[in-house]
Amino acid sequence: MDWSETTRIVTTCGRGCAGALQGELRALGHDPQVISPTSVEIEGDLREAMRLNLWLRTANRVLFEVAGFEVDSPDELHAAVRDLPWEDWLRADVPFHVHGVAQHESIRDSRFAVLRCKDAIADRFVAATGARPDSSSTPDGAACIALYWKDMSAQIFLDTSGVPLSHRGYRWRPWTAPLRETLAAAILLELGWPKTPAEAFIGPMCGSGTLAIEAAWIAQNRAPGLDRDDYAFRRLHEVDAGAWQALRNEARGRFTAAPRTWIAASDVDPQAIACARENAGRAGVESLIRFHTCDYRDTPLPKPPALVLMNPGYGERVGLDDQLAPLYESIGAWFKSACQGMRTAVMTGSIPLGRKIGLHPVRRLPLWNGDIECRLLEYDIYEGTRDPRLLRKHAEPKV
Repeated sequence: MDWSETTRIVTTCGRGCAGALQGELRALGHDPQVISPTSVEIEGDLREAMRLNLWLRTANRVLFEVAGFEVDSPDELHAAVRDLPWEDWLRADVPFHVHGVAQHESIRDSRFAVLRCKDAIADRFVAATGARPDSSSTPDGAACIALYWKDMSAQIFLDTSGVPLSHRGYRWRPWTAPLRETLAAAILLELGWPKTPAEAFIGPMCGSGTLAIEAAWIAQNRAPGLDRDDYAFRRLHEVDAGAWQALRNEARGRFTAAPRTWIAASDVDPQAIACARENAGRAGVESLIRFHTCDYRDTPLPKPPALVLMNPGYGERVGLDDQLAPLYESIGAWFKSACQGMRTAVMTGSIPLGRKIGLHPVRRLPLWNGDIECRLLEYDIYEGTRDPRLLRKHAEPKV
């Protein structure tokens, strides 16, 4: 196949992140179109798909379209997939993995459509080359294919990512309910951090440190895929390895190892701070982040401008909101008394708890943390009278 041919590239993301992903693609020189709450498309060749895998912070996968057709049954799907020149795209010595979604009246389970797709690819290989490649149940070490079939329309993509892009490789030791790396990056990009080169980042209640680490990578202008080399596109037939190496070298040239940006993270739990430090060390940014073991209200703050971003607890169990209400009230009091002249933001999975902060947000952005519908609440804390009674009123709980 001529990998320089331009085709449709679909980038996928978590629910609520399409706007941030669209902004990233626009910054990379594209005219992106949001086609669903979880996908944005552009036009490009395989080299561009490589570049997107390297640079996108908020995408889960980069899908390179190779075919689209109308089919009305599993047998028609098999025949259409079998007619594609898989021997031009895949290698007989590399296993292939197929994943996908099928929404058709003839299909009760997407896995059956995926199985028919696998059979068709293998049958084509046998007919064209006499060799039958192995199929894999996981994307690890495999060339990856994605199937999307809805009603009469089916699209076939080469999944150039394989293992999702959210797997940055630095978080070997997650803490309680960690944010996915791509969601953390989307939050930061939606907040426009840093608004100026001097704007600091402070992450109280940091947990595993994902927000602070992603902030450090943004400050460094570090491509999030710079140290990863196991992309599925590396296992396609006759891919230009030199083009990939050139893209990585270009990214290294744009990287700033030691930006002069104040980044801090705190947590009251020493084990959380130990976890965050380990993760930051693997990400290569431990020296850039000031870690503090303390209650969030004791976090050392720089002078404005700064962004204070918190992801406090929220739960789905009945009655848990009542237990957490004092925490959210105290967060609002701390914002008003300690964070004047700064921007603050809270990611919460509970709208009632968000109201307990007691401030009027300048922005409410729906985001999903897994299956939990959340709100990113942004506040501008203006200079004004500091009232110590606010802190005394909400002196408990310590968190």
